[in-house]
Amino acid sequence: MKTFLTCCLAALLGFGLLAARPAQAKQHLLLGSSIVGGSYYVLGGTYAKYINDTYPDLDVSVEVGGGPYSNITLLSNGEIDLGFATTWATGEMYDGINDQKKKHEDIRAFLPLFPSYLQIYSLAESPIKSMGDIQGKIASSGAAGSSGRIATQTLFDILGIKPAKLNSVPTGTQINNMRDKLIDVGLSVTGVPAPFMMELEASHAVHLIPLTKKEMDTVLAKQPYWSAGVIKKGTYKSTTEDVDAVAFWNVAITSKRLSEDTVYTLTKAGFEAQAQLANAVRDIEHMKPEDILKSTIPLHKGAIRYYRERGIQIPDRLIPPEAK
Repeated sequence: MKTFLTCCLAALLGFGLLAARPAQAKQHLLLGSSIVGGSYYVLGGTYAKYINDTYPDLDVSVEVGGGPYSNITLLSNGEIDLGFATTWATGEMYDGINDQKKKHEDIRAFLPLFPSYLQIYSLAESPIKSMGDIQGKIASSGAAGSSGRIATQTLFDILGIKPAKLNSVPTGTQINNMRDKLIDVGLSVTGVPAPFMMELEASHAVHLIPLTKKEMDTVLAKQPYWSAGVIKKGTYKSTTEDVDAVAFWNVAITSKRLSEDTVYTLTKAGFEAQAQLANAVRDIEHMKPEDILKSTIPLHKGAIRYYRERGIQIPDRLIPPEAK
């Protein structure tokens, strides 16, 4: 009887200790995306919802942002915890080359996403059909600091194109200005099909302007983090044939400061939610674990653990100092 009472007392004490233990606090993470309506913004909302619905200890909020370069800067400054960026931007800012004034060596990649394209477009009724036709016309790129704005200026400089004016506005404003005939050509870096392009096509026929082989070769010789891509026939209603375009791979990034277990979960969640993410950006349906090898910066330790479990051999160039 004494033994039975002792066991009951121990059980009650144990229950009391468990009951008094506070619930584990959620880890709040801020994810930098892009302007409202951009691929990063739509994708970020879908990714955050999956994580919040699936992992009770994590709470991800999406921040409207200026795109890759802005996200990397905010991440390095500790103002956000996660972000989306192109491998072009991550490579330049990690290495501190071109216009970057310092090296951002604390950023780490963890999830491959999809290829983005520099989409150059005009209304189908416009006489602008080639890059040379942009000379002396009014062009519009992404918001200041966005990859679209930087890529546009870089492309124009390399090819010697001098528009009469180059506006820097969000894509929503860009397509409204095109409808109102306030601009002649728009340029934006985003995945396909881009929501803003589909919105424009709902009211106007659109023409995508391709780069010739000579133009592409000239551009890639100057920009090692860029690559040649193809916007496939049928991507948009107006795309009746393949369009040669500059391409950039996109990755999810974080800081080396985030814990290994958290980043492992975030990486795993990206592949678990692939079907949902593909509803936001169609090209994600083709995402594979080995695509992380396209990264131009080291991977986070948590991501390395995940990919090794999936049988991916990580090359030395993607292993950061803290993981060696």
